[in-house]
Formats: sequence, structure tokens, C-alpha cells
Amino acid sequence: MKHLTSIVKRESMEPYLLIAPLLLLLLVFILYPVVANIYLSFFKWKGMGKATFIGLDNYRTMFADETFWISIKNTLVLLLYIPLGVILPILISALLREGLKGWSLFRAIIYLPNILGYVIMGMISSIMFRKLGPINNVLIHLGLDAFALDWLSKPDLALNTLGLVYGVWLRLGFGCIFFLAAMSSIDESLYDAAKIDGALWWRTFWNVTIPSIRFSIEFWIVLSFIEILARAFPFIYTFSRGGPGFATFTLEYGIYNAGFVAFNMGYASTWASVLFVVCAIIAVFQVALMRKNSDVQ
Repeated sequence: MKHLTSIVKRESMEPYLLIAPLLLLLLVFILYPVVANIYLSFFKWKGMGKATFIGLDNYRTMFADETFWISIKNTLVLLLYIPLGVILPILISALLREGLKGWSLFRAIIYLPNILGYVIMGMISSIMFRKLGPINNVLIHLGLDAFALDWLSKPDLALNTLGLVYGVWLRLGFGCIFFLAAMSSIDESLYDAAKIDGALWWRTFWNVTIPSIRFSIEFWIVLSFIEILARAFPFIYTFSRGGPGFATFTLEYGIYNAGFVAFNMGYASTWASVLFVVCAIIAVFQVALMRKNSDVQ
């Protein structure tokens, strides 16, 4: 009996032993930095030397800081490009699924930004969209001088250019691959039934394809929020440096500016805490969506 009890105890501990390395990594690289960041947001600290406790002063300063509200506005504008960043790869994926000629070359072109990375693509995009850059030169040679704009020097134009390039084009390739994989799991009998009923391409797309990949669409939307909120810094830094002025200055860029330009790590931690709360809310929303889908299924 004792031997049997020891076996049961050992077997009950095995799952915990298996997940122990992952839990340790989560504690060291996720939970500890989050807790430490929130803790530092109550201090005045330059990154070296002694930290001075100042309570909520960093938060009061942040909410009175005009650049903080500018970064919120800019981030919200970039989020408005998410619908286009979702619809476009879905449409292209649906067309590619039909067997578009020369699609291998097209796939390589649209997926190239994901291979090069955000830093390199930021530098390339900065060169492409200069006033005397390749894009404007091509437009001028085509006689489209009216469309040869000063993309990166005018605040509103720079922000919208960032939204189109980063929020839509840069992630287009991976989005197509993602939705093509999702569409490959759709039962072909559904498309056969739609053809028998005489449904046209658009009606089939709307009534068969979209409902069948609904979970993938919801996941992509949440992922797009995270990408714009917490992963845009490398691209923005090499694309526009947050300028002109504060035209492309986001929450994430504000963390860098406060911490590594102004050397006020406590204040940077305050901005980071706000960004963490926003991302946590989106993560909770994603979990809720996954549970809702699982209940429906």
C-alpha cells in the first residue's frame, strides 16, 4: 500500500516537474521584469546610483506631460489601420487560394519584409519615402507630380505613412501565409455546395470563407494590436525617429526617450506600466474570445 501511494505521489508530481523549466523562465523573464518595472515607477532613478522614492510623482508628471497625450493620439491613429491590415491579407489569401498565376514570385515579394526585419525595413522605407527618394522619382517620371509628396516632413502625412507601411504593408506577407494556412483547413465540400447553389466568388468568400476562419481573424486582430502597441519601436526608430517633431511619437517610443535619452528610468517605467496595462487588457480580451469560441464549438 505504501509503495502504491509513493507511485501515485511521484506520478502526480511529474507534470509539475515537466513545466518547472517553463515556469522558471516565465518568472525570471516576464513576471520579475513586470514587477520590477512597476516598483521602479515610484522612484526617481537615472539607471545608476541610488534610487529616490517619490511616490506617485512620476504618474502626475506623465499625465501632465503633453508628449504622453500626443503619443496616445498617435497610437490610436495607428490602430485605425488594423482593419485594412486584416482585410487586405484575407482578400489576397482568398485569391491566392484560387491558384493565381505567378503567385510564387508574388509570395516572395510580399513576404520579403518579414525576412529582412523591422530595423532594415525601417531604414529602407526611410530612404524610399524621402522627398527626393525613389518613390517620388518614379511618380515624377510617370507625370504624377501631384502625388510626389513630402512624406516624412509633414506631421499628418508622416503618421499616416507610418500606419500604411508598418500597419499594413510590412505585415502583409505574414498575414497572407497565416490566412492561407487557416483557409487550408476549410472543408472543400462547403465550396462545392456553394458552387451547386450558384453562389458567386464574393458571396462564397463572405458566407463560407469568413465564417470558417473567424477564430483566425480574431486572433490576427489581437496580434495586430500587440504589434502596433509593443513592437513598433525598431521600425519607428529607423523610419522617422518619432518625428517630424512628435508626429510619429508613440507610447513605446516614449519609453525609450525617457529612459535612454533623458536617462530617467523611473519615469520610463511609468510609461511602460501604462503600456503593460493596455497590453494586459488586450490579452484578457483575447482569452475571453478563445473561451467564447471553444464554448460555441
